[in-house]
Amino acid sequence: MPSNPSGPRKQRTRQHIIADQSLNYVQRFIIDEGHTSQELTRDYGYDLVMFTYDERGYIEPDFVAIQIKATERLHPSGSVFVYDLDIRDYNLWMLEKVPVILVLYDAADRRAVWVEIHEYFSADGGRRPKKGARTIRIRVPMNQSLNRRAIAKMRALKPARNIKLMETHHDD
Repeated sequence: MPSNPSGPRKQRTRQHIIADQSLNYVQRFIIDEGHTSQELTRDYGYDLVMFTYDERGYIEPDFVAIQIKATERLHPSGSVFVYDLDIRDYNLWMLEKVPVILVLYDAADRRAVWVEIHEYFSADGGRRPKKGARTIRIRVPMNQSLNRRAIAKMRALKPARNIKLMETHHDD
């Protein structure tokens, strides 16, 4: 058996484990709902892209972009979880034409909540960041659990014109 090398080595941290758990948690619901996901190896604002399929197994156009923020424990503030979103993510996500989902994952309770960014910021008169802000606060309802029903809702958020187009082609 080789002796221990001297000097520091790379280490798998608890945060690495939590990140993997959160991806696995979300991907299981995507698979169970009949869809697929692709993990992005370079994170520039998205962790996963979800591709959806109709009831007959045909792929549908567009996708859902998902960003997961994992932590050991989410701390409630009343009936919501609060997250301070980096303004750079906000600026990118608001330009997207596909649904953008923010998932907050709680490793201790092995649960997650989610919010669709466009809907969130268009509600209540279109909340916007203050000039020069580095973050913008998001409040995700504690009862907005990520599960199979949530995945079905995310699919439904894709542009309706594309779903209708696919249904029309199946009738041919």
